[in-house]
Amino acid sequence: MKILSLPTDQEKMASRILPLGINKNSHLSDMRIWERKVLLFLSDLFILTVTLFFSQLIYNRTLELTAFIKQNYFSIIYAYSSFLILAFTFNLYDLEYVNKTRKVLPLAFFIGIVSTGFYVATPIFTSSIVLQKVSGFTFIAGFTGSLIIWRVLYASVIHTTLFVKNFILLTADNSDKKLVKQIKLSIEGKNYDHGLKILRVYVTPANEKQLLRLSRTIERMSAKKLIDGVIVYDNDQELISRSLNSVFVKILRYGVQIKTYFELYEEVKEALPLQFAGKQFYSILPISRYNHNYLYLLWHKLINILASILGLSIMVFLCPFILLMNLFFNKGPLFYKQLRVGKGGKEIVIIKFRSMIVEAEKHGAKMTVKGDLRVTSFGKVLRNLRIDELPQFWSVLKGEMSFIGPRPERKIFIDQLIESIPLYDSRHLIKPGITGWAQVKYGYGENIAESCKKLEYDLYYIKNRSVTLDIRIIFKTINTIFFYKGI
Repeated sequence: MKILSLPTDQEKMASRILPLGINKNSHLSDMRIWERKVLLFLSDLFILTVTLFFSQLIYNRTLELTAFIKQNYFSIIYAYSSFLILAFTFNLYDLEYVNKTRKVLPLAFFIGIVSTGFYVATPIFTSSIVLQKVSGFTFIAGFTGSLIIWRVLYASVIHTTLFVKNFILLTADNSDKKLVKQIKLSIEGKNYDHGLKILRVYVTPANEKQLLRLSRTIERMSAKKLIDGVIVYDNDQELISRSLNSVFVKILRYGVQIKTYFELYEEVKEALPLQFAGKQFYSILPISRYNHNYLYLLWHKLINILASILGLSIMVFLCPFILLMNLFFNKGPLFYKQLRVGKGGKEIVIIKFRSMIVEAEKHGAKMTVKGDLRVTSFGKVLRNLRIDELPQFWSVLKGEMSFIGPRPERKIFIDQLIESIPLYDSRHLIKPGITGWAQVKYGYGENIAESCKKLEYDLYYIKNRSVTLDIRIIFKTINTIFFYKGI
């Protein structure tokens, strides 16, 4: 790609990218992902409070908002709880999801109707607030309508105007063009889902004269506030830094961000960019930190015990029904045992409810794929509702598995994957889990490419394990089961 300084007409074009006359000095475009989530969170609760307040004005025209909150704080907290449980369960604060109008509109309608309807239908917890017929309908319709309008406005206007940041991408002169296109797509997402737009891609030249022109172009775009940041993809970690460090120092004074592609990928995709990292793998996965938080390990142990007790109790309750259904729709043994690879590469025995035909592997081991004909009709139900996984809680209780972690795989498949993905074995740094970040973000891996993608999420979890990430996985798992997203 030939490097040229940005022409005047392109500068004008780039300036028109800033909609509604928004000045790029605005701090709104600098809001980080968690800050945008907080904005949505607080706005939703504000709308909920105001609509609940207005539903009470029907009975008391002199009521003031501050007095209403003081008198009814318990009922208001209950309303918050009803809403937030649904909101977090159904990904209302997942930016990659709610940035799309077509997805957030039905979601906001569903959550608005269900959360407020449940609130109105449980007067025992809302005794201090009058919600009868007209006021109840006003609250349900008012909150649902307001939530839809606010979220559609955010997705269609605010996200694409105030929050989309303009970047340029710098690559080394030996970067593959096809790979660069993949990188650009991974940064922007579809319809700028990640809040980032790549204005131009520049290949760093070796020629001193062209390098000077590129430096001046970057500085001029920064000075004119045409860009918010520079993304550096340098696959040898030296060329770009050595050539452009001086201009990077200059543009920092304009508030321009300078990020490596690997850093940005992890931030927006919540995965590690293994397919682009090459020899830089150990710089993006600091292995030494993954098990040093003792408070987190205590939480992890506690959640394993509680989940095991709950899971095994549900299994015992469902066993008679599953046994009966097996007689008609899934003939054969109720359980099956299989060797899977656990922490440190050690093989462990797991138990599952059988969901495939008895002779599923008479022609050899084969990965499960979407629409697998070996899965029985009742087995599909077990898989979609994740009921087939329940016996694995015995392995969790024994300490061989965790409730949350990378999915345990068979050694025969791991040996095959390691030949194509040498880093695949690194997922065995921690215990395998019944659910995990890769499972809720990506699902099953049917081939090498998909297995590599899942590994990106598994290693992100290993690197960033925390109480909040575990809670997100639990909510997303509930969402997966509720919407029947199994194979």
